Amino acid sequence: MPPATKQTPEEQIAELKEQLSLSDQGVSKLAQRCLALEQQLAQLEKHESYDNMSLFRLTLYYDCGLGFSEQDTIPAPVSAYSAANHTVSAVFELPREAKAIRLDPGELPCYVVGMTISDERIHAAPVTALSLDEEKTLFLNVDPQFYAECPERLPAGTKFSVSYTYYPLQLGADDTVFFAMRRGIEQVQDRATAAAAAADEQRALAENFGEQLAGQERRAAHLEEQLAAAIAEKEHFRVSYEAVLSSACWKLTAPLRAFLGRKK
Repeated sequence: MPPATKQTPEEQIAELKEQLSLSDQGVSKLAQRCLALEQQLAQLEKHESYDNMSLFRLTLYYDCGLGFSEQDTIPAPVSAYSAANHTVSAVFELPREAKAIRLDPGELPCYVVGMTISDERIHAAPVTALSLDEEKTLFLNVDPQFYAECPERLPAGTKFSVSYTYYPLQLGADDTVFFAMRRGIEQVQDRATAAAAAADEQRALAENFGEQLAGQERRAAHLEEQLAAAIAEKEHFRVSYEAVLSSACWKLTAPLRAFLGRKK
């Protein structure tokens, strides 16, 4: 076997330059790959946030005396909703005098926290929703609404801001909505338990006081109806909760939630 040839300094320098060039190419390819992944993630977030913006876009309805209509509306700009932190903030100006207003936070079932209106004359209350603690509202049906009837008509040119935190349930992109749904189910269970206890108490009073039997029986029947309604409402919330968990959208967004969880 011939002895190994010792490299000259020039050859060693040339070899080191070649290795450095290969290393630079590897780093460049890695940087390009990272940039491509960042762009894909940005496109995914943009698609998730804005492709269906009409479904969760805040819209103001104002009643000039003939009721609400699609003609008397002011949609909030697309930029009012921030998908990054789930906040909505918009400023409206009434073009005409209004006796009542309605705020529709999109078309999807949703979880709304901290609805705030800058004008103290306007007190918005949720319609067909479950009011949780600390200004939290859970809408399990489509077309969620906040209604505000103004004791004094709001003149044309009235300007006010609206802000809240918003989680559309059907997108399933955040676990916060499911904590809200669980809280809602617990609240309905509490109502059912309280209604059952009140019905038992009324039946006991009816047995002890014969002269009040007829009235107490009617009261007990009414409470039993409330109990049945509470049980039915609880079942409805449970079915809705399970439907969201088993939805294709929730399953499809699992990788994104996992990625965002690691990012946090």
